[in-house]
Amino acid sequence: MKLKKIILCLLMLSLFSCATKSNFSKNNLNQEYFNGKTIVFSINENSVKNIKKSGPRAGIERRPDINETFNESVAQLAKETKINLKVKYFKNQTANVSDINVEAEITDISWMFDLSSATMVSTINYKIGNKIYKKVGLYKNMSGGSEKKNLIRSLKTAHYSLLQELQK
Repeated sequence: MKLKKIILCLLMLSLFSCATKSNFSKNNLNQEYFNGKTIVFSINENSVKNIKKSGPRAGIERRPDINETFNESVAQLAKETKINLKVKYFKNQTANVSDINVEAEITDISWMFDLSSATMVSTINYKIGNKIYKKVGLYKNMSGGSEKKNLIRSLKTAHYSLLQELQK
């Protein structure tokens, strides 16, 4: 009986301690740095279109549209951080000279399954002017979860990492 309680406690602890943060409402970004700035994201047409999967998994889901999911991740991060983040939807769409234009090329998306967790990893090369920032977004949870939701969370962590780099 005592062993069952110990195992149950360890299981509960692991369930609540292994998920990655995906809500950035409480963040350590310097709001003064981003005040008055607009950061405009566009996704490069050479970005990957599929998610690589590995490990034991069950079920079949409708594959998310990578471009649409990317746009949603930027919109969610903007709402959570209260930073003026926008998405450039069309190549010929003009941007203001004062905007920070970010071209993002997603080079890899992998969803790795273990027996008790799933990890979504996104690798993105962000290009601002002539400078390239390579960032990795990571989202881990204790159940498989939705492919689209996990991808949004993974992309948001990569975007957030870029914002941290920009404020330095």
